Order: sequence, then C-alpha cells, then structure tokens
Amino acid sequence: MSASAPEATSDYSKGLWPNRADLLAPRGLLAAVAVVGAILLALAEFTTLYQVVIGSLQTVKRSAGTGSNHGYALLFLAVVVLPLALLALRGSRAPTAGSRAAAAGLVAVGAAALVVALAVDLPDTRASGRLPESVAFEDARAQAGPGFYLELLGGLFVLGAGAALLRAKA
Repeated sequence: MSASAPEATSDYSKGLWPNRADLLAPRGLLAAVAVVGAILLALAEFTTLYQVVIGSLQTVKRSAGTGSNHGYALLFLAVVVLPLALLALRGSRAPTAGSRAAAAGLVAVGAAALVVALAVDLPDTRASGRLPESVAFEDARAQAGPGFYLELLGGLFVLGAGAALLRAKA
C-alpha cells in the first residue's frame, strides 16, 4: 500500500504570508496601493489640517492638526487597512469568499475615511465667519493644509484598491 503524503490544497493552509508571486500579481499590486493609502492616512494625522490666515498677505495666525480635529479616527482606519490588505491577497490565484470580504472591508474603510475628510474636516478648512479670529480680523479665513489632501488621497487609494480587488478575477 503506497499512499502519498497529504499536501496542502488550500491557500489558507500554506501559511499567513503571501509568496513573491502573489505580491507581483495584480491583486498584490492592488493590496500595495491599499497599504500606501493607509500610510497616507496615518501621515495625515500628524500634519496640518488647516491654517487661519489674515489679510491679502495671508499672514498665518494659527493652525490646527488633522488628528486632533477628529480624534485620530484615521489612524485607527489606517491600522485596520493592513490586515484587510493581507487577507485580500489570500485569493491571488482565485478570489475566495474571505478575500472578497477583505476587499469589501477595504471599500468600507476607504469610504469611512472619505466621510471623515469630507463631512468633518472639509467644513473646518473653509471656515471664515465662525473663526475666533473673525472677532478681531474681518478678513480671517481658513485654508486647507497638507493633512486634508493626504487624508483625501489616502481614502481614495484605499477605496479604489478595495473596489478593484472586488472586481478582479484573479
């Protein structure tokens, strides 16, 4: 009686980390785009969301950080992207239910990041009359800083990568 040794037939039994071929496949590149988006979201939390400027010379009166404006929510979302991107890679040969769920999670996280950017932070970057500086300076206004653009770009990267992973065949 000669029986062959059992071999791994499922991606899930071959270990957690993807191999080099998985990383260079289209799904691997899309997962890398999601990770870049997560890095942008994390960087945004430690940069300037907006600056309050006065007058035509645009003298900066004060600035506000991105993370403190919404309680560092994007940092949490950035951390969530990392395992989702890894799980989305699991279906590099043929998409599985788990890899599709991870891709859907990336779409949800990207959408949540965009909601934070557009619903919470955007109004603060366009404020003028409700600023404390408006009492002393009638031409005080807020201008978006690099943090706002980083969080927008990061959210779009994560959302786009998740959507593309959902549509990817292999």
